[in-house]
Amino acid sequence: MKQIIKNGYIVTSEKILNGSIIVENGKIAEIVTGKRELSADAYDAQGEYILPGLIETHGHFREPGFEHKETIADGTRAALAGGFTTVFDMPNTKPPITTVDLLHEQIDRYKKSSYCDFAINFGTSALHIPELEKIKPEEIVGIKVFTAGHQTTPTTIPDLGDQARIWEIAARRGLIVLVHAENQQLVSARETAFQKMGRSDMMAYSEARSEIVVEMAAWEAAILAKYFGTSIWILHASTRGEFDAIAYARKYGVKAGGEVTGYQLFFTTADYKKLGSLIKVSPALRSPQVNKELWQMVRDGVVDGICSEHTPHALEEKGGDIWKAVSGTPGVQETAAAFITGWVRMFGQDALEEGLMRLAQCASAGVANFFGFPQKSGIKVGNDADLTIIDTKNKWLVKKADLFSKLRWSAYEGMKLIGRPTATFLRGNLVYENGKILKSNFGEWLKK
Repeated sequence: MKQIIKNGYIVTSEKILNGSIIVENGKIAEIVTGKRELSADAYDAQGEYILPGLIETHGHFREPGFEHKETIADGTRAALAGGFTTVFDMPNTKPPITTVDLLHEQIDRYKKSSYCDFAINFGTSALHIPELEKIKPEEIVGIKVFTAGHQTTPTTIPDLGDQARIWEIAARRGLIVLVHAENQQLVSARETAFQKMGRSDMMAYSEARSEIVVEMAAWEAAILAKYFGTSIWILHASTRGEFDAIAYARKYGVKAGGEVTGYQLFFTTADYKKLGSLIKVSPALRSPQVNKELWQMVRDGVVDGICSEHTPHALEEKGGDIWKAVSGTPGVQETAAAFITGWVRMFGQDALEEGLMRLAQCASAGVANFFGFPQKSGIKVGNDADLTIIDTKNKWLVKKADLFSKLRWSAYEGMKLIGRPTATFLRGNLVYENGKILKSNFGEWLKK
Protein backbone atom coordinates (compact mmCIF):
# COMPACT_ATOMS: atom_id res chain seq x y z
CA MET A 1 0.00 0.00 0.00
CA LYS A 2 1.39 3.40 -1.02
CA GLN A 3 0.86 6.60 0.94
CA ILE A 4 2.12 10.13 0.33
CA ILE A 5 2.75 13.01 2.70
CA LYS A 6 3.26 16.07 0.52
CA ASN A 7 4.01 19.78 0.69
CA GLY A 8 6.17 19.91 3.79
CA TYR A 9 9.63 20.86 4.99
CA ILE A 10 11.31 17.54 5.76
CA VAL A 11 13.64 17.73 8.75
CA THR A 12 16.68 15.45 9.00
CA SER A 13 19.66 15.72 11.32
CA GLU A 14 21.74 17.35 8.57
CA LYS A 15 19.35 19.44 6.46
CA ILE A 16 15.79 20.49 5.74
CA LEU A 17 14.23 19.65 2.39
CA ASN A 18 11.16 21.09 0.72
CA GLY A 19 9.28 18.09 -0.61
CA SER A 20 7.21 14.99 -0.06
CA ILE A 21 7.57 11.51 1.44
CA ILE A 22 6.34 8.39 -0.31
CA VAL A 23 5.55 5.45 1.96
CA GLU A 24 5.10 1.81 0.98
CA ASN A 25 4.22 -0.96 3.44
CA GLY A 26 5.04 1.19 6.43
CA LYS A 27 8.53 2.15 5.20
CA ILE A 28 9.88 5.32 3.62
CA ALA A 29 10.20 4.37 -0.05
CA GLU A 30 11.23 7.72 -1.52
CA ILE A 31 11.89 11.32 -0.52
CA VAL A 32 10.86 13.68 -3.30
CA THR A 33 12.32 17.17 -3.33
CA GLY A 34 10.95 20.16 -5.16
CA LYS A 35 7.64 20.19 -6.98
CA ARG A 36 6.30 17.04 -8.58
CA GLU A 37 2.79 15.99 -9.53
CA LEU A 38 1.54 13.68 -6.80
CA SER A 39 -1.71 11.95 -6.00
CA ALA A 40 -4.52 14.31 -5.10
CA ASP A 41 -5.44 12.20 -2.05
CA ALA A 42 -1.98 12.58 -0.50
CA TYR A 43 -1.82 13.97 3.02
CA ASP A 44 -1.08 17.69 2.75
CA ALA A 45 1.41 18.97 5.34
CA GLN A 46 0.45 22.51 4.28
CA GLY A 47 3.95 23.87 4.38
CA GLU A 48 4.67 22.76 7.95
CA TYR A 49 7.77 20.97 9.16
CA ILE A 50 7.82 17.17 9.05
CA LEU A 51 10.03 15.70 11.76
CA PRO A 52 10.88 12.07 12.33
CA GLY A 53 8.76 10.35 14.97
CA LEU A 54 10.45 11.03 18.29
CA ILE A 55 11.72 8.40 20.73
CA GLU A 56 10.98 8.69 24.44
CA THR A 57 14.04 7.04 25.98
CA HIS A 58 12.81 7.53 29.55
CA GLY A 59 9.10 6.95 29.99
CA HIS A 60 7.50 6.09 33.32
CA PHE A 61 4.12 4.76 32.25
CA ARG A 62 3.43 3.39 35.74
CA GLU A 63 1.72 0.10 34.89
CA PRO A 64 1.60 -2.26 36.78
CA GLY A 65 0.94 -1.08 40.31
CA PHE A 66 0.45 2.65 39.86
CA GLU A 67 -2.45 2.79 37.43
CA HIS A 68 -3.97 5.62 39.48
CA LYS A 69 -1.13 7.77 38.11
CA GLU A 70 -0.88 6.52 34.54
CA THR A 71 -1.63 3.55 32.33
CA ILE A 72 0.19 2.26 29.28
CA ALA A 73 -2.80 3.25 27.13
CA ASP A 74 -3.09 6.80 28.50
CA GLY A 75 0.65 7.42 28.47
CA THR A 76 1.20 6.18 24.95
CA ARG A 77 -1.73 8.20 23.65
CA ALA A 78 -0.07 11.26 25.19
CA ALA A 79 3.16 10.21 23.47
CA LEU A 80 1.52 10.15 20.04
CA ALA A 81 -0.05 13.56 20.68
CA GLY A 82 3.42 14.83 21.54
CA GLY A 83 5.04 13.47 18.37
CA PHE A 84 6.64 10.45 20.08
CA THR A 85 6.12 7.27 18.08
CA THR A 86 8.37 5.01 20.16
CA VAL A 87 8.68 4.76 23.95
CA PHE A 88 11.23 2.98 26.13
CA ASP A 89 9.43 1.89 29.29
CA MET A 90 11.14 2.33 32.66
CA PRO A 91 10.91 -0.40 35.33
CA ASN A 92 9.72 1.83 38.22
CA THR A 93 6.58 -0.22 38.65
CA LYS A 94 5.04 -2.31 41.42
CA PRO A 95 6.61 -4.77 41.44
CA PRO A 96 9.65 -3.34 39.62
CA ILE A 97 10.68 -5.22 36.47
CA THR A 98 13.68 -7.04 37.93
CA THR A 99 13.13 -10.65 36.79
CA VAL A 100 12.79 -12.32 33.41
CA ASP A 101 9.25 -13.45 34.25
CA LEU A 102 8.20 -9.89 35.15
CA LEU A 103 9.84 -8.62 31.96
CA HIS A 104 7.75 -10.96 29.81
CA GLU A 105 4.59 -9.97 31.68
CA GLN A 106 5.40 -6.31 30.94
CA ILE A 107 5.98 -7.00 27.26
CA ASP A 108 2.58 -8.71 27.12
CA ARG A 109 0.92 -5.70 28.79
CA TYR A 110 2.37 -3.37 26.21
CA LYS A 111 1.37 -5.63 23.33
CA LYS A 112 -2.24 -5.40 24.53
CA SER A 113 -2.34 -1.69 25.35
CA SER A 114 0.34 0.43 23.67
CA TYR A 115 -0.67 3.00 21.08
CA CYS A 116 2.92 3.48 19.89
CA ASP A 117 5.91 1.22 19.30
CA PHE A 118 7.76 0.25 22.44
CA ALA A 119 10.79 -1.38 24.01
CA ILE A 120 11.47 -2.23 27.64
CA ASN A 121 14.20 -1.15 30.04
CA PHE A 122 15.05 -3.85 32.59
CA GLY A 123 15.48 -3.04 36.27
CA THR A 124 17.70 -4.58 38.88
CA SER A 125 18.47 -4.55 42.59
CA ALA A 126 21.29 -5.96 44.67
CA LEU A 127 19.22 -9.12 45.18
CA HIS A 128 18.31 -9.49 41.51
CA ILE A 129 21.75 -9.10 39.91
CA PRO A 130 21.80 -12.85 39.01
CA GLU A 131 18.77 -12.23 36.73
CA LEU A 132 21.09 -10.28 34.43
CA GLU A 133 22.68 -13.60 33.46
CA LYS A 134 19.29 -14.91 32.30
CA ILE A 135 17.80 -12.14 30.17
CA LYS A 136 18.04 -12.19 26.40
CA PRO A 137 19.87 -9.01 25.33
CA GLU A 138 17.65 -8.59 22.27
CA GLU A 139 14.54 -8.34 24.48
CA ILE A 140 15.53 -5.18 26.36
CA VAL A 141 16.87 -1.70 25.72
CA GLY A 142 19.26 -1.83 28.67
CA ILE A 143 19.56 -2.16 32.46
CA LYS A 144 18.28 0.74 34.57
CA VAL A 145 20.44 1.37 37.66
CA PHE A 146 19.59 3.88 40.39
CA THR A 147 22.81 4.85 42.13
CA ALA A 148 20.70 6.97 44.50
CA GLY A 149 17.05 7.04 45.40
CA HIS A 150 14.19 9.39 46.03
CA GLN A 151 10.61 9.09 47.26
CA THR A 152 9.40 6.73 44.52
CA THR A 153 12.55 4.74 43.75
CA PRO A 154 11.76 1.01 44.07
CA THR A 155 15.36 -0.21 43.84
CA THR A 156 18.57 1.63 44.65
CA ILE A 157 22.14 0.35 44.23
CA PRO A 158 24.46 2.84 45.97
CA ASP A 159 27.24 0.34 46.67
CA LEU A 160 30.12 0.51 44.18
CA GLY A 161 30.82 -3.20 44.65
CA ASP A 162 27.29 -4.07 43.50
CA GLN A 163 27.57 -1.59 40.64
CA ALA A 164 30.83 -3.22 39.55
CA ARG A 165 29.10 -6.64 39.41
CA ILE A 166 26.40 -5.17 37.16
CA TRP A 167 28.88 -3.39 34.89
CA GLU A 168 30.92 -6.59 34.48
CA ILE A 169 27.91 -8.73 33.57
CA ALA A 170 26.61 -6.05 31.21
CA ALA A 171 29.94 -5.80 29.40
CA ARG A 172 30.25 -9.55 29.05
CA ARG A 173 26.69 -9.94 27.75
CA GLY A 174 26.59 -6.87 25.51
CA LEU A 175 24.05 -4.93 27.60
CA ILE A 176 23.78 -1.16 28.02
CA VAL A 177 23.66 0.22 31.57
CA LEU A 178 21.34 3.23 31.92
CA VAL A 179 22.44 5.20 34.95
CA HIS A 180 20.35 7.41 37.21
CA ALA A 181 23.54 9.13 38.33
CA GLU A 182 23.39 10.67 41.79
CA ASN A 183 25.72 9.86 44.66
CA GLN A 184 23.63 8.48 47.52
CA GLN A 185 26.09 9.35 50.31
CA LEU A 186 26.21 12.96 49.23
CA VAL A 187 22.42 13.15 48.81
CA SER A 188 21.78 11.71 52.27
CA ALA A 189 24.35 13.90 54.01
CA ARG A 190 23.30 17.12 52.29
CA GLU A 191 19.54 16.59 52.71
CA THR A 192 20.04 15.79 56.41
CA ALA A 193 22.12 18.93 56.91
CA PHE A 194 19.54 21.19 55.24
CA GLN A 195 16.70 19.65 57.23
CA LYS A 196 18.59 20.20 60.50
CA MET A 197 18.91 23.86 59.48
CA GLY A 198 15.14 24.00 59.16
CA ARG A 199 15.27 24.64 55.41
CA SER A 200 12.01 23.69 53.69
CA ASP A 201 12.21 25.74 50.49
CA MET A 202 12.62 24.38 46.97
CA MET A 203 16.04 25.99 46.61
CA ALA A 204 17.21 23.84 49.53
CA TYR A 205 16.22 20.76 47.52
CA SER A 206 18.27 21.90 44.50
CA GLU A 207 21.20 22.80 46.73
CA ALA A 208 21.06 19.39 48.42
CA ARG A 209 21.13 17.65 45.04
CA SER A 210 23.58 20.06 43.47
CA GLU A 211 26.03 19.57 40.62
CA ILE A 212 28.56 17.70 42.75
CA VAL A 213 25.97 14.98 43.46
CA VAL A 214 25.38 14.12 39.80
CA GLU A 215 28.92 14.69 38.59
CA MET A 216 30.40 12.40 41.24
CA ALA A 217 28.05 9.56 40.27
CA ALA A 218 28.56 10.09 36.53
CA TRP A 219 32.34 9.90 36.92
CA GLU A 220 32.03 6.75 39.02
CA ALA A 221 29.87 5.21 36.28
CA ALA A 222 32.34 6.27 33.58
CA ILE A 223 35.34 4.84 35.45
CA LEU A 224 33.56 1.52 35.98
CA ALA A 225 32.64 1.52 32.29
CA LYS A 226 36.25 2.17 31.31
CA TYR A 227 37.49 -0.67 33.52
CA PHE A 228 34.96 -3.28 32.35
CA GLY A 229 34.28 -1.97 28.81
CA THR A 230 30.59 -1.45 29.60
CA SER A 231 28.29 0.60 27.38
CA ILE A 232 26.62 3.32 29.46
CA TRP A 233 23.92 5.96 29.03
CA ILE A 234 23.62 8.73 31.62
CA LEU A 235 19.95 9.49 32.24
CA HIS A 236 18.57 13.03 32.66
CA ALA A 237 21.99 14.69 32.74
CA SER A 238 21.97 18.35 33.69
CA THR A 239 25.61 19.54 33.93
CA ARG A 240 28.75 19.92 31.89
CA GLY A 241 30.57 17.61 34.30
CA GLU A 242 28.36 14.62 33.44
CA PHE A 243 29.13 15.01 29.76
CA ASP A 244 32.82 15.40 30.61
CA ALA A 245 32.57 11.96 32.24
CA ILE A 246 30.90 10.59 29.11
CA ALA A 247 33.72 12.03 26.98
CA TYR A 248 36.26 10.42 29.30
CA ALA A 249 34.66 7.01 28.81
CA ARG A 250 34.61 7.47 25.04
CA LYS A 251 38.30 8.36 25.09
CA TYR A 252 38.95 4.81 26.23
CA GLY A 253 36.78 3.20 23.57
CA VAL A 254 33.62 2.88 25.65
CA LYS A 255 30.25 3.31 23.96
CA ALA A 256 28.80 6.12 26.08
CA GLY A 257 26.13 8.79 25.77
CA GLY A 258 23.73 10.92 27.75
CA GLU A 259 20.32 12.53 27.56
CA VAL A 260 18.81 15.82 28.70
CA THR A 261 15.15 16.18 29.63
CA GLY A 262 12.78 18.74 28.24
CA TYR A 263 11.99 20.05 31.72
CA GLN A 264 15.68 20.54 32.59
CA LEU A 265 15.99 22.71 29.48
CA PHE A 266 12.74 24.62 29.84
CA PHE A 267 12.67 25.27 33.62
CA THR A 268 15.27 26.59 36.06
CA THR A 269 15.39 27.28 39.79
CA ALA A 270 13.97 30.72 38.95
CA ASP A 271 10.66 28.97 38.21
CA TYR A 272 10.32 27.61 41.76
CA LYS A 273 8.65 30.81 42.92
CA LYS A 274 5.72 30.22 40.56
CA LEU A 275 5.54 26.44 40.24
CA GLY A 276 7.02 25.15 43.49
CA SER A 277 7.02 21.39 43.96
CA LEU A 278 5.21 20.80 40.65
CA ILE A 279 8.71 20.96 39.20
CA LYS A 280 10.42 19.02 41.96
CA VAL A 281 12.45 16.52 39.95
CA SER A 282 15.45 14.31 40.53
CA PRO A 283 18.13 15.27 39.65
CA ALA A 284 17.05 18.74 40.72
CA LEU A 285 16.62 21.76 38.47
CA ARG A 286 19.65 23.97 37.89
CA SER A 287 20.28 27.70 38.02
CA PRO A 288 19.65 29.92 34.99
CA GLN A 289 23.42 30.08 34.44
CA VAL A 290 23.83 26.30 34.33
CA ASN A 291 20.70 26.04 32.19
CA LYS A 292 22.17 28.44 29.64
CA GLU A 293 25.28 26.29 29.39
CA LEU A 294 23.11 23.18 28.98
CA TRP A 295 21.33 24.77 26.02
CA GLN A 296 24.67 25.65 24.45
CA MET A 297 25.77 22.03 24.86
CA VAL A 298 22.68 20.94 22.94
CA ARG A 299 23.52 23.41 20.20
CA ASP A 300 27.16 22.33 20.06
CA GLY A 301 26.27 18.64 19.69
CA VAL A 302 27.61 17.64 23.12
CA VAL A 303 24.21 16.26 24.19
CA ASP A 304 23.27 12.90 22.68
CA GLY A 305 19.60 12.56 23.59
CA ILE A 306 16.52 14.63 24.42
CA CYS A 307 13.52 13.07 26.16
CA SER A 308 10.63 14.04 28.41
CA GLU A 309 11.26 11.64 31.32
CA HIS A 310 7.48 11.46 31.57
CA THR A 311 6.91 10.92 35.31
CA PRO A 312 3.26 11.40 36.29
CA HIS A 313 2.21 11.68 39.93
CA ALA A 314 -1.09 12.61 41.57
CA LEU A 315 -1.19 16.28 42.54
CA GLU A 316 -1.66 15.46 46.22
CA GLU A 317 1.65 13.57 46.12
CA LYS A 318 3.41 16.67 44.81
CA GLY A 319 2.39 18.97 47.66
CA GLY A 320 3.27 19.46 51.31
CA ASP A 321 6.73 19.05 52.83
CA ILE A 322 9.29 19.47 50.04
CA TRP A 323 11.43 16.67 51.48
CA LYS A 324 8.50 14.24 51.27
CA ALA A 325 6.80 15.42 48.07
CA VAL A 326 7.47 13.01 45.22
CA SER A 327 9.94 13.79 42.44
CA GLY A 328 8.97 13.95 38.79
CA THR A 329 6.63 15.69 36.40
CA PRO A 330 4.62 14.51 33.39
CA GLY A 331 5.41 15.93 29.95
CA VAL A 332 5.67 13.49 27.04
CA GLN A 333 2.94 15.42 25.20
CA GLU A 334 4.46 18.84 25.86
CA THR A 335 8.20 18.19 25.47
CA ALA A 336 8.67 18.70 21.72
CA ALA A 337 6.81 22.02 21.84
CA ALA A 338 8.63 23.03 25.03
CA PHE A 339 11.99 22.25 23.43
CA ILE A 340 11.20 24.29 20.30
CA THR A 341 9.81 27.16 22.37
CA GLY A 342 12.84 27.11 24.67
CA TRP A 343 15.25 26.95 21.74
CA VAL A 344 13.72 30.04 20.10
CA ARG A 345 13.68 31.81 23.47
CA MET A 346 17.38 31.07 23.92
CA PHE A 347 18.74 31.47 20.37
CA GLY A 348 16.12 33.47 18.46
CA GLN A 349 13.54 32.84 15.76
CA ASP A 350 16.19 32.85 13.03
CA ALA A 351 17.70 29.72 14.62
CA LEU A 352 14.42 27.76 14.52
CA GLU A 353 15.46 25.35 11.78
CA GLU A 354 18.77 24.66 13.48
CA GLY A 355 16.81 23.68 16.58
CA LEU A 356 14.53 21.37 14.61
CA MET A 357 17.56 19.56 13.18
CA ARG A 358 19.02 19.16 16.68
CA LEU A 359 15.70 17.70 17.86
CA ALA A 360 15.66 15.28 14.90
CA GLN A 361 19.16 14.15 15.86
CA CYS A 362 18.79 13.96 19.63
CA ALA A 363 15.27 12.55 19.86
CA SER A 364 15.37 10.25 16.83
CA ALA A 365 18.45 9.42 14.77
CA GLY A 366 21.08 9.53 17.50
CA VAL A 367 19.21 7.60 20.17
CA ALA A 368 17.90 5.01 17.69
CA ASN A 369 21.41 4.21 16.53
CA PHE A 370 22.86 4.21 20.04
CA PHE A 371 20.31 1.73 21.36
CA GLY A 372 20.25 -0.52 18.29
CA PHE A 373 17.03 0.39 16.49
CA PRO A 374 18.30 1.70 13.13
CA GLN A 375 14.85 1.43 11.53
CA LYS A 376 13.80 4.32 13.80
CA SER A 377 16.80 6.54 12.99
CA GLY A 378 15.12 9.47 11.27
CA ILE A 379 13.66 10.27 7.87
CA LYS A 380 15.60 8.21 5.36
CA VAL A 381 14.70 5.67 2.69
CA GLY A 382 14.17 2.21 4.17
CA ASN A 383 13.33 3.40 7.68
CA ASP A 384 9.96 3.05 9.36
CA ALA A 385 7.69 5.87 8.24
CA ASP A 386 7.39 7.40 11.71
CA LEU A 387 6.67 11.09 11.24
CA THR A 388 5.26 14.07 13.09
CA ILE A 389 4.05 17.33 11.56
CA ILE A 390 4.44 20.34 13.81
CA ASP A 391 2.88 23.78 13.81
CA THR A 392 5.48 26.49 14.27
CA LYS A 393 3.21 29.31 13.11
CA ASN A 394 0.56 29.28 15.84
CA LYS A 395 0.96 29.31 19.60
CA TRP A 396 -0.49 26.51 21.70
CA LEU A 397 -2.06 27.59 24.98
CA VAL A 398 -1.60 24.45 27.08
CA LYS A 399 -4.88 23.44 28.74
CA LYS A 400 -5.99 20.41 30.73
CA ALA A 401 -8.53 19.58 28.05
CA ASP A 402 -5.69 19.06 25.55
CA LEU A 403 -3.88 16.44 27.62
CA PHE A 404 -4.04 12.67 27.21
CA SER A 405 -2.00 11.71 30.27
CA LYS A 406 -4.36 10.18 32.84
CA LEU A 407 -4.00 12.81 35.58
CA ARG A 408 -4.49 15.75 33.17
CA TRP A 409 -2.12 18.18 34.84
CA SER A 410 0.98 19.84 33.51
CA ALA A 411 3.66 22.20 34.74
CA TYR A 412 3.28 23.85 31.32
CA GLU A 413 -0.42 24.57 31.81
CA GLY A 414 -1.32 28.13 30.86
CA MET A 415 1.86 28.65 28.86
CA LYS A 416 1.97 29.47 25.17
CA LEU A 417 4.24 27.09 23.26
CA ILE A 418 5.18 26.83 19.61
CA GLY A 419 5.84 23.59 17.78
CA ARG A 420 2.77 21.60 18.80
CA PRO A 421 2.42 18.37 16.76
CA THR A 422 -0.69 18.44 14.58
CA ALA A 423 -0.35 14.97 13.01
CA THR A 424 1.61 11.83 13.85
CA PHE A 425 2.25 8.85 11.59
CA LEU A 426 3.37 5.47 12.91
CA ARG A 427 4.80 3.18 10.26
CA GLY A 428 2.98 5.26 7.65
CA ASN A 429 -0.39 5.19 9.39
CA LEU A 430 -2.01 8.42 10.53
CA VAL A 431 -2.56 7.72 14.23
CA TYR A 432 -3.06 11.22 15.66
CA GLU A 433 -4.42 14.44 14.16
CA ASN A 434 -5.51 17.74 15.67
CA GLY A 435 -6.25 16.51 19.16
CA LYS A 436 -7.70 13.12 18.24
CA ILE A 437 -6.24 9.61 18.41
CA LEU A 438 -7.23 7.79 15.23
CA LYS A 439 -5.93 4.25 15.82
CA SER A 440 -5.94 2.21 19.03
CA ASN A 441 -3.50 -0.39 20.39
CA PHE A 442 -1.42 -0.12 17.24
CA GLY A 443 2.02 -0.32 18.80
CA GLU A 444 4.57 -3.05 18.14
CA TRP A 445 7.33 -4.46 20.33
CA LEU A 446 10.83 -3.60 19.15
CA LYS A 447 13.44 -6.34 19.42
CA LYS A 448 17.05 -5.79 18.46
